[in-house]
Amino acid sequence: MQTAEVKELQNSLRSLFDTVGDDPAAISRSLDELGWDEVVAEEPRAWTLLFEEIGRAGIAVQLLDVTVLSTLGIDSRATAVGYPITLMENLFAPSAPISGNTVTVHAVVRTLGAAPERVLIPIASEPTAVLLVPTSELDLRPVSGLDQAGGWTQVSQRLTPHPSWLGHATAGWSDAVASARRLLAAELVGLARAALQLAAEHVTQRRQFGKAIGSFQAVRFRLADAKAAIEAAAEAIRVADVDSTPLSAAIAKALAGAAADTAVRNAAQVCGAMGLTWEFGLHSIIRRSYALDVLLGSTAELITAFGRRAAYQVHAGDRVTAPDPLLVSPCLGG
Repeated sequence: MQTAEVKELQNSLRSLFDTVGDDPAAISRSLDELGWDEVVAEEPRAWTLLFEEIGRAGIAVQLLDVTVLSTLGIDSRATAVGYPITLMENLFAPSAPISGNTVTVHAVVRTLGAAPERVLIPIASEPTAVLLVPTSELDLRPVSGLDQAGGWTQVSQRLTPHPSWLGHATAGWSDAVASARRLLAAELVGLARAALQLAAEHVTQRRQFGKAIGSFQAVRFRLADAKAAIEAAAEAIRVADVDSTPLSAAIAKALAGAAADTAVRNAAQVCGAMGLTWEFGLHSIIRRSYALDVLLGSTAELITAFGRRAAYQVHAGDRVTAPDPLLVSPCLGG
């Protein structure tokens, strides 16, 4: 996809979100009218572009579930995904542990629009094994935390799986986690860009000592730091889109979470008291970014897991490897 096509698609998506707002059903219909299936059939990496625009717009949608279930080859109708809360020891495929005949579930589920009939729970017995648990068997409780508009519910309970719940995906759960992390990284970058834009507009208009505060060196340094972090994360997403490995996806997710953290902290700093008001809108970006950061491994968890992985490799005498951006050909938006 060429730069002009990327810009055209970005403008179409922004116009779509401006028109339909945050209505999940309306967004799905509008994407169908836009011919989204044809777009991603020709260029699958357009998904990351879509999720970056979702982050910019600050809307909550069920599309992460759709892409995860599509990767697994499971019908997405009336099905939601239970995302494990804790990374535990498994960097690439965090899943529900099994003890005897019991599965311990600690997960979050996004429930926007119609309630799902079943929830997919990944289990650790084998790479493609999943449980498709009827919602009636789960104690789903709304999450009353930072991102109250995100539509999140939490399930924490032990289950004795019924044989009818057991399903087998056409791909491994680690592949689905990689896909989800790439899209979450793109959404976090979109949120970071939205925070930076709000801050830049504020410091351009706000004046002190007869000058726009954006002309002050300390303010400019903070915004420059945020911009550098955002572009580093965007490059990591570009590499992950082409490399398509679980490792590159995890790296992109970690860098995107760090970029969002830098952007919202620096935006809050330069916006001062105005940035803390309900009317300003920065608070919603902060809350959504921190909620998404913890999903499928926070920046801190992933960095710790990377360090542990590298230490094990060195101890075993293996070479520590990572994707090399210089060896990855340009792709979407490059």
